[in-house]
Amino acid sequence: MFDNIFAKPEAPPGPPRILFVCTGNICRSPLAEKLLAARLRERGSEFVTSSAGLMAVVGASMEPQPSAIAVRNGAEPSHSATQLTAAIAAASTLILTMTREQRSEVAREYPAALRRTFTLGEFTRILAELPEQVPGPSADRTLFDTVLSASQYRGMVTLGDHDDIDDPYRRSNETHERVGGEIVARVDLLASQILSD
Repeated sequence: MFDNIFAKPEAPPGPPRILFVCTGNICRSPLAEKLLAARLRERGSEFVTSSAGLMAVVGASMEPQPSAIAVRNGAEPSHSATQLTAAIAAASTLILTMTREQRSEVAREYPAALRRTFTLGEFTRILAELPEQVPGPSADRTLFDTVLSASQYRGMVTLGDHDDIDDPYRRSNETHERVGGEIVARVDLLASQILSD
């Protein structure tokens, strides 16, 4: 896999796949996955969503609080937690983590995926703050094109603690609601950025 780091990047085969990653794959990443899937269905998009965990509780359902947030926001909450693997990373057009540390861990474990890996907040900020340098997908521009441009210009966006999404696992309902609200807002922004009219 290390041999591929400096090779000319090629889009993974098949439809564009957007992968969300968190730790256990039972709170943040499945909520983001299900919300984006719902937005994509509404618009008839060909993009495919999935999620995985760096230390997944394999086979587990989404936790009750994020599941309820998903339902309230029009998403289907059924879920089975999945461990992130090299094959999953390689098949993903865009990998979106919840924190900068998770992004770094993905890059360490799967260096060939570095240019396709961002935090959710980082990717949406790049597209929002650099629309001329990093235009979203369109009739003549693929999601992979946008991802590569975002990677090229990522250094122009300064990240901080506010770009990370806290882990709400085993925390209060108030924390779950706050985190869920952040994810809803960021996923809605992402959907508006990657879905052309």
